[in-house]
Amino acid sequence: MRGGTNRPRTAAVAVLLALAAAAGCGVRPTGVVDGGEPAKGLTKDLRIYYVRGSALQGVTRPDTSIKEPIGALKLLSDMPAWAAERGLVNLVRLGPYWTSGTGHRITLHSPGASFDSPGDRLPNGQLVCTLARAQSFLHRDEAIRPDDVRVSLDDGERTYGPYQCSQFLT
Repeated sequence: MRGGTNRPRTAAVAVLLALAAAAGCGVRPTGVVDGGEPAKGLTKDLRIYYVRGSALQGVTRPDTSIKEPIGALKLLSDMPAWAAERGLVNLVRLGPYWTSGTGHRITLHSPGASFDSPGDRLPNGQLVCTLARAQSFLHRDEAIRPDDVRVSLDDGERTYGPYQCSQFLT
């Protein structure tokens, strides 16, 4: 019978392994190292939404500023040539329009516009995401995130929404 003769040997091996692990791999300890500012998530710049294929794509517009949400819609309609060169398109077609609302809520008013057909999903998404991002940009001091903003679309007869941008980002 062999009994417990392997126990001391097993214990000795365990102690040696623990000592080897504690010794490390030759890397010397250092003091506290400053890693800079933490990541802040999404960019805080203005972003305009266009369509590529069958999905929305946000285009950051650094060094661009607006004073009201309607300014973002003007930027949307004045699509830069470089955006078209990258395969982006603007599907939004509006007649006269204006916006109302503050803070977390905004409504786009465009009498006679089409917001309810299945083919309106991408243009509606462009409008909702662009306006939500514009509202967030304008209220960045209040820490309003784009998905905190609820956007309604009013065609003069009916109001659709409120929508969040995330509903259109698939």
